[in-house]
Amino acid sequence: MLKFRFRDARTWRYMVSSIEKIIDEGVFVASSEGLRLRALDTSHVAMVDLFYPVDAFDEWEVPGEEASFGVTFKEFTKVLRAAEKDDNLVLEADESRITITFTSMGRGTRIFKIPQTLLTYEKLGEPRIEYTVHAKMMGTTFREAIANLEVVGEALALQAVEGRDALIMRAVGDVESGEVELSVDDGTLLDYRADSPDTASYTMEYFSSMRPAAQAADTVSIHYAAEAPVRVDLEYLGGGRLTFYVSPRFE
Repeated sequence: MLKFRFRDARTWRYMVSSIEKIIDEGVFVASSEGLRLRALDTSHVAMVDLFYPVDAFDEWEVPGEEASFGVTFKEFTKVLRAAEKDDNLVLEADESRITITFTSMGRGTRIFKIPQTLLTYEKLGEPRIEYTVHAKMMGTTFREAIANLEVVGEALALQAVEGRDALIMRAVGDVESGEVELSVDDGTLLDYRADSPDTASYTMEYFSSMRPAAQAADTVSIHYAAEAPVRVDLEYLGGGRLTFYVSPRFE
C-alpha cells in the first residue's frame, strides 16, 4: 500500500482545485524521488506537471520502486475541500480505493474514501522550449493580477517592456480591455529577464484556473516566447512545484 503524510493539507486542496479545472482524471506516480503527476487536457491545449520531492513529506511509504494511483479530479477535489487550517493530510492507496485522512488538534480525525480510477498511465516528456521572457512574482501578485483582468476579456496578452524590467499583462475583450504592469522597480516582480521584447497571447480561462493553486504558492514564475506555449511555475513549501503549459492563442 502506498502511503504519505503531508503537514499542510490546504496546499493540496488549492493545487488540486486548479488541476481539476483543466484535467478530468490522471495518474499520480510515487517513487524514491517523490510524487509526480503529468497529464494533458482533452483538447491538448494545456499540460499539468506536478512534482513534490520525498523530503517534503513527513511520512513516505512506497511498495517497490514505484507505485501509482489514478483519480477522477472531481471526486478528489470534493474531498480535499474539507481540508482546513492546520490539518495534516494522510493519503493511502491500495488497488481499489484511496483513503484520505485529515488530522489536527481540536478537530479530531476525518476519514474519506473514494474509489481508485483505473487508468492507463501515459508517460509524457517535458516540453523543450526556448523562452525569451522570464518573470517571477509572489503568488498573491499573480492572483490579484488575474482576478483584475479575467472580468475583461477571453484573451490574455503578455508583453515585455523594452528598456525596462517590466511585464505588462493585458486582457482583451470584444469592447473592453485592461492591463496590469508589474516591474522590478515597484517590487511586484522579484526577478525578470527579457532577451527580446516579445508579446504572446493565451486563453484567459487557463490562467483563471491557476488562481486557486496560487493561493498556497510562495512564488509564481512566467516563462514565454512569441508564438510558443507559456510555462507557469508555482513553487511551494518543501520544494513542491506545479507547472502549467498552455499553447498560444491565435486570432
